[in-house]
Amino acid sequence: MMEIKVNNESYNPLLKRKEISLEIEHEGEGTPQRFDIRKRMASKLGTKIENVFVVALHTSTGLEKTLCSLQVYDDARAASSTIPEHIAIRNLPLEERVKAKEAKPAKAEKAGKPAEKGEAKPPKEREAKPSLKAEAKPATKPVSEPSKPAK
Repeated sequence: MMEIKVNNESYNPLLKRKEISLEIEHEGEGTPQRFDIRKRMASKLGTKIENVFVVALHTSTGLEKTLCSLQVYDDARAASSTIPEHIAIRNLPLEERVKAKEAKPAKAEKAGKPAEKGEAKPPKEREAKPSLKAEAKPATKPVSEPSKPAK
């Protein structure tokens, strides 16, 4: 049974979102999936699931407690302009996440073929840097041998 406790909640008017810190106790279970947390918190807060994102999860070894950072946006438009793509993908259900990861390499191939590992890059030519010293140093006096003491 998963128990969710809110540790801290604040509203960020600039980004139009609530920032919530949660503590999730999951006795006898593994770390909960992000999508499951999203669903439960969306229903608990009375908002759409598209507006709720789990940004970070941290479970210490051996503990059945997870600390979670959650962001709840006022609307999906504000979320899409703020949430990084990799976080949005992590918050999808498993089937959709797999599809999104498969579609991502296909998108990269269409944009341009990346250089292969074995390909050698052309060497960069060094530009001649102008000398900071415009004049040569004046000649120094030759050092004479130390005089021998008289006997």
